[in-house]
Amino acid sequence: MSAARCPGPGPNALTPEPARPPARPRVAQSAAERWLATAEVVGTSIRAQWADLRTSPLAYLLGVVQPLVFLLVTLAPQTDPPAAEGTRAAFGVLLTAFWGSTVWSAAGILRRERTQGTLARTLAGVRDPRLVILGKSFGSSLVAVSLVTATVGGTLALLRQPVRLDGGGWLLLGLLLVVLSGTGAGLLVGSLFVLSRHGPQLSSALMYPVYLLGGMLIPLALVPDWLDWLSWGISLRWLQQYLVAAAGGRPDLAALAAAVALTAGYAIAGAWLFRRITDLARRQATVELY
Repeated sequence: MSAARCPGPGPNALTPEPARPPARPRVAQSAAERWLATAEVVGTSIRAQWADLRTSPLAYLLGVVQPLVFLLVTLAPQTDPPAAEGTRAAFGVLLTAFWGSTVWSAAGILRRERTQGTLARTLAGVRDPRLVILGKSFGSSLVAVSLVTATVGGTLALLRQPVRLDGGGWLLLGLLLVVLSGTGAGLLVGSLFVLSRHGPQLSSALMYPVYLLGGMLIPLALVPDWLDWLSWGISLRWLQQYLVAAAGGRPDLAALAAAVALTAGYAIAGAWLFRRITDLARRQATVELY
């Protein structure tokens, strides 16, 4: 019986394995892919919200009709108001109309998602639902600021009302912060809408106190001292103070810092509440999704 032969080494047996690519480039590429995916989700959500608002009569009511009425009521009783008064009225109307749009539009996104039956798909989808809602809220705030700014600017031009706009880049920074503040507040208030069964009542309860205490159209000097401290927690109060000062060429950095801190607080609280909604919906099924 012949001895069994052991197969010899193949021609490539001694060839070293190809070196693996270093881990660092793969990590960097993975991070870049995640950023691109995040940007795609947010961008798609913004476009979807824009498409929805283009056909919404409420968006034009809050972004065109409301600021037009506010501005006429504020400036009409005065005879040739000076540029300083026109500037203060312009930013007061902008922020007041923006807050109304935030409550009924940006903050109502989650409520409309539930009414239309799409909230369950958003929470159970493969994409991070926080990115979807943040993208829609940002898109809604951006549309609101654009509509209100165009309306206020056009009305001031027709009235030939002088204003001061010496801030330049400081004003653009303030308007960007207005959009971000509306996004954070929209997520926070929208989460409260979903957790509560009394969304419309909550909307009214939040809207009018901010109108009265935000110092936008009603000067804070007219607010009683025992209520004045409540305005410290309203970012629009500090944004009004900052924008008026920046328009005069002297930006109020303390007011800017307060607005940034409050905006961050709104966003953190809103993200926590939205995570709570997601947990209740997925694990306990105690949130009404329809």
